[in-house]
Amino acid sequence: MGRRAILLGASALLSACALQPPPRNAAPYATHTPPGLEAGPSDAHRSPEPHPASSSSDPSVASAEDGAIGSPAAATQHPEVDATPAPTSGSNHIPAANAYAVPGVTVHAWLATRTGPATKTAFLTFDDGPSAITGAVLDALKALHVPATFFAIGRSLELNPAPAQRAMAEGHAVCLHSYSHDYAYLYPGRSGNAVNIAGDYDQALSVAKRVFGPTYAPGAYRYPGGHMSWTGLEDADLALAQRGVTWIDWNCMSGDADLHPPTTPDEAMARLTKSFAQDGSPRAAVMLSHDKAGAHVTLATLPRFVQFFRERGYGFGVIG
Repeated sequence: MGRRAILLGASALLSACALQPPPRNAAPYATHTPPGLEAGPSDAHRSPEPHPASSSSDPSVASAEDGAIGSPAAATQHPEVDATPAPTSGSNHIPAANAYAVPGVTVHAWLATRTGPATKTAFLTFDDGPSAITGAVLDALKALHVPATFFAIGRSLELNPAPAQRAMAEGHAVCLHSYSHDYAYLYPGRSGNAVNIAGDYDQALSVAKRVFGPTYAPGAYRYPGGHMSWTGLEDADLALAQRGVTWIDWNCMSGDADLHPPTTPDEAMARLTKSFAQDGSPRAAVMLSHDKAGAHVTLATLPRFVQFFRERGYGFGVIG
């Protein structure tokens, strides 16, 4: 079966599925003017995303497991994709998600000031997809009735758009996590290269608009490895801001990107519990996890992650 037939089949499947209503445990969000962002977030109290083990000890050279898949120069031919379902104009989610979507600039401010909304809200975030495991993550989220935010790698989205299209259709948000996820290209010498970062982002956005349609416009971006892991990102931050995008890090984590990641759900819960407490049980909890191939412990622990936040009175939102 040819690529076009496969993609048309995926599109038909999406069209046949009714859009999901807002998940039952989504936290309603009332739009307001976010606090000023003159100063960037203080990340001294947060743990950077550890770099997975690879054949190189230099963290600027990411392994295949970490999602590094080459610089934009190595791009393949773009496959044809159907641009459905369309997000709300100028956003990264469908209209049904408007009730619980929070602008990226607001979440950024909450992380910077260690504050949050009146209703405690957890933001489950998944980096490095879409991959072979993304569909199972979506199945789990549907069963749990919670929304999430997927920070997709542009190259992976280009090669495997169907899981991200399904995520959009089911009320989740899709943000960008670079096109290449190539540390050496984005951060040569561990310092941000604004030209490369901006061009890489533009390429990822171009792919996303082909996948989701021309109305797609995310308000948030996650730097590969996290903003807190690198130096010299001021010019890159400005370039992203000029594109209407705010960078987002996290304040709690599953530990699935650690050098020695959890091997059991109990270990994953211990990583979440520890990082959550270290940040002072934030009212806006942005949890880092991954839907990259091999993230089976994260998938198995997902019901317990959700239970952890529900027991503490949190609803769930997505980052717009």
